[in-house]
Amino acid sequence: MIETAYGENFACSKIAPVRHLSGNQFILELFHGPTGSFKDLSLQLLPHLFAHCIPPSCNYMILVATSGDTGSAVLNGFSRINKNHKQRIAVATFFPENGVSDFQKAQIIGSQKENGWAVGVKSDFDFCQTAIKRIFKDSDFTGFLIMEHGTILSSANSINWGRLLPQVVYHASAYLDLVSQGFISFGSPVDVCIPTGNFGNILAAVYAKMMGIPIRKFICASNQNHVLTDFIKTGHYDLRERKITPTFSPSIDILKASNLERHLHMMANKDGGLMTKLFNQLEEQQHFQIDKMLVEKLQQDFVADWCSERECLAAIHSTYSTSGYILDPHTAVAKVVADRMQDKTCPVIVASTAHYSKFAPAIMQALKIKEINHTSSSQLYLLSSYNALPPPHEALLERMKQQEKMEYQVCAADVDVLKNHVEKLIQNQFV
Repeated sequence: MIETAYGENFACSKIAPVRHLSGNQFILELFHGPTGSFKDLSLQLLPHLFAHCIPPSCNYMILVATSGDTGSAVLNGFSRINKNHKQRIAVATFFPENGVSDFQKAQIIGSQKENGWAVGVKSDFDFCQTAIKRIFKDSDFTGFLIMEHGTILSSANSINWGRLLPQVVYHASAYLDLVSQGFISFGSPVDVCIPTGNFGNILAAVYAKMMGIPIRKFICASNQNHVLTDFIKTGHYDLRERKITPTFSPSIDILKASNLERHLHMMANKDGGLMTKLFNQLEEQQHFQIDKMLVEKLQQDFVADWCSERECLAAIHSTYSTSGYILDPHTAVAKVVADRMQDKTCPVIVASTAHYSKFAPAIMQALKIKEINHTSSSQLYLLSSYNALPPPHEALLERMKQQEKMEYQVCAADVDVLKNHVEKLIQNQFV
């Protein structure tokens, strides 16, 4: 399964290479997979694990919420399982209709295959994620789908453990690459800085540390939707009077970080009752506060800060000027925060979570490129002519060559409407 997942569809033989940027900063390149984002590292393997594990007697409908990159990665990954599996495993991806970049939207819609669909939702990512969780919890609906259509619902978001498991690996391989390249001696500590929205990628690094990788500090980098940064600094998770602000880094435009619950559960010695209480309070009152002891425990390992839109563009510009390397906006958020938070005593590995070409308009604005023709493909080809690092992403360039406009559905921000969509897709696919 691993050979199939990471064999020929990654553009770099190292899969997740580490590149020295400058000083003691290193970039962990997680975008060499077929859809150009770190989600490929888990979502090329997960479908094979899933198809192998499920019983042969049922159909499965995978429901996915995406803030940008997960959608195309899930659709791509599940399109690669064998024909027999495709007949009983299908995917529905829900994305905020106006909350992803134009390129991401075209990529999600263009990734639809015979067992996968994209559905635009007239709301934000937090609604999509919460709606899917509510559908999973609705035992009447899930029971009806099993009895009526022989179909079980499942997930490929990071609420699925099979999504997080493969992500632990590249945090380990990054450390070992620094050792093998002679930048650090085996056993010396490193910091990791990760642009963080849903807390999954940074949690995978926590698990890598628990398994023995000597990570000293986890640096959580937020954009203007900095609820996680505020929480790490204060222990107060507060969504009151907060709305998602669209930014240049849409994949971290998230206010409800679903994997935080996993981490707090682990920190609180697996006190499930406390988690139920805190997260019910978050649903009902839009905020919760953890006690002083837990805050101190959190801050032993975590530091956090956030980056403005202006600082994000400035970091892309200055990094290109000094090193010829183009950061995508999410990586730029991490770089700004890493510059501010690291104390220079040990190396910092900055997780580069997407290829810059997925965010061409922001990159062109940052590099002060005046472009007359504003089609996505012309922007991509213009950027790829710059001979910058990292090199152009061939799979993304190929995607832009596909001229055909694919149909997709758009629905209202209503859980019942989403349920109807899910049932119709199940009927069309399996019945």
